Amino acid sequence: MTKSILKQQINLQKSPDDPSGCTYTTSWHEDWTMGSVLHGGCVAAAIHQAAETHLVTDPKLKARNQPDVMKLHLEFLYQCVRSPGVIKISTLRAGATACTLQLHLFQHDELKVVGLATSTKFDIPLGPSAPTAWTLLPPPKPIPDFNNWPDDHWLPARIVGPILPFTSRFVYLNPRGGFTVPGICDGWYGFMNGERMDATYLALMTDVIPSMSDTLTRNNGLYDAHAAFRKMEDWAETKDPRTVAVITNSVKEAMKAETHNATVTLDIEYKRRLPPQGLEWVFTRTAVRMMEAGRMDVEMTMCDETMGLVAVAQQMILVLPAQRKFAPRPASGGSKNDQKTKSVL
Repeated sequence: MTKSILKQQINLQKSPDDPSGCTYTTSWHEDWTMGSVLHGGCVAAAIHQAAETHLVTDPKLKARNQPDVMKLHLEFLYQCVRSPGVIKISTLRAGATACTLQLHLFQHDELKVVGLATSTKFDIPLGPSAPTAWTLLPPPKPIPDFNNWPDDHWLPARIVGPILPFTSRFVYLNPRGGFTVPGICDGWYGFMNGERMDATYLALMTDVIPSMSDTLTRNNGLYDAHAAFRKMEDWAETKDPRTVAVITNSVKEAMKAETHNATVTLDIEYKRRLPPQGLEWVFTRTAVRMMEAGRMDVEMTMCDETMGLVAVAQQMILVLPAQRKFAPRPASGGSKNDQKTKSVL
């Protein structure tokens, strides 16, 4: 698998200032930005790549031969801004069956994200296997024919505009008939340019989902899945149904938002190693158990092209008034520009 666009943008490098080899630098990219802050999924992907790289380059960890991140837990203390980052890694455990890393992401010398990563080697059995009766309920639409449009069960679309420009590289398949169960959204995600997804991309994909707060309240926001689906249906009725619908966004639309979602924690559990060539398509079910008084849990179930389970993830989100997004707050460090763009949680 060739180096992905995402990894080129992350541009992970070992810091020459740390002879221990436990410090890495990361870049940021315009594609990741929503105003003055960075998309949380892109930040999660950068941290995942740092953990994955450290597992195979640190001599002590390399000897353990556990190259796969099995579990990644992230605590987002402050939003990351349009600035490079520094990731410092310490080994908490180097065990025979699992290793545990602690990761700290800094910007302008201020701690922004704390992570824990647990490693394994997926192709070495550690114990027994047994089938279970687990299944997705309600069941999703049948697997689409990825090579032919229109599909009987799915409608394709792209999201194009200045708000998170990286979304323009994806094609999204939404179920015909829309999202009929409150709190559940299904979708297939692939690339327009044929790029494929590895485990680092899956970390990003845990945050490439509809805004479940917008969807539940049906507020016609930028990432309200119901509003997007109506645009997709209109496209299919008025344009060539074999083409991909183009859904646009603008800063003017974004400024109308009444709320914004602040991810406080993100947990990703990988269930298996992905094929060397990566995945062409990923299915994601996004589900909310409860949104109450601005507190919301969001669970993601991710499957490959055959609906084989590859990862599960969960976010704990605060749904806050939009005017708080860029409210100033006292800060202990960082640049003046950085302090002006920190979210007040």
